[in-house]
Amino acid sequence: MNFLVRILFSGLMVFVPNEDNTELTVLLLNVDHGYHTSDGAALPHHKPILVTRGGTCTGTCPNRDASIAQYLFADQTQSVAQDSLEAACAGGGAWVVSGDLAVRKGNTNDPDLPALALRTGVRGTVNGNPQLVPTTATQRGDFSWIANLKSLCSNCTVKSTMFDAIPPGIVAARLTLRSGDVHTYSLARIGTNLTPIRFERLDGTGNAASYTQALASWVAADISVPGSSIEIEETKFDGSSSRTMKLTPDSNGKVEVAVLNVPPFVPPATSDNNAPSVGKHFEVFYETANNAPSKAARLVPRAGVANNAQYPSIPWNDVHSSSAVSSDLLNALRLDASRTVYERTLCPPSQNPLP
Repeated sequence: MNFLVRILFSGLMVFVPNEDNTELTVLLLNVDHGYHTSDGAALPHHKPILVTRGGTCTGTCPNRDASIAQYLFADQTQSVAQDSLEAACAGGGAWVVSGDLAVRKGNTNDPDLPALALRTGVRGTVNGNPQLVPTTATQRGDFSWIANLKSLCSNCTVKSTMFDAIPPGIVAARLTLRSGDVHTYSLARIGTNLTPIRFERLDGTGNAASYTQALASWVAADISVPGSSIEIEETKFDGSSSRTMKLTPDSNGKVEVAVLNVPPFVPPATSDNNAPSVGKHFEVFYETANNAPSKAARLVPRAGVANNAQYPSIPWNDVHSSSAVSSDLLNALRLDASRTVYERTLCPPSQNPLP
């Protein structure tokens, strides 16, 4: 038996591939009410959440957690929000996470999971330079659309403490992947056409960085499982009891997992927004790096290309076909690719490869 596990990531998180791309660590960052950006504004609290959907779930599989339900369905009453969460994670469950997450085969006798592969080399170039926006759905899948911190701060290497058994407080949770095809699932939607994003200081002083491109808003890891189930385990940073979910595929042969680190939200009424707010949260990513600049000097994303760079006019829908970015789980969470919390504020994840 083979089935597909699709893990979908979005929110305040950093993707850290190791030197040979055989392992990918995803750091979900801790932002509480005490974190202030360089303009003195308090960032809204972000909650790291894992939601799963499949055929059956055994182990610890809560599906009516009131704190999660009212976070993801903030416009609904508690009971209605719990009903919505239960419907979203049919055959699965939902956790607020605060430790190390691992994904592995569900039974020890099953064949091993396939190796990790970052989808690269499909982006394409123009005059020897990387494209600023993809022109096909295949090009959209390139891992390089994830905002690269080293392209903004070449000396900003990841702190080794991010990988300690008990990491510093900036790390709310951590997922390590050693299997799966990891790719860009969808790009931030700004208006009707694909639009590059530029990086400038929050106060608008200084020049925009030369680094400019469309940015991923969702990242996916697809694991083809040669067995009957998959298991997710969380080992708590505080040493309390670990927990597991063992998931089997639904009638369509798939298991879906959403790894989120987002503020409470109500989805917007429309999908298009020509002028999303500046991505203040991006300042937090520098907290994970050595040699980070001061808060005021950190570059953050704004809608619009830098330095009047030229790029083709490509409708967003042309590279996001409904079949390619269709997810029963995200639809049920009201987080599908064309209608998300990110349409009003630029909130892309980032990457910072080792070494």
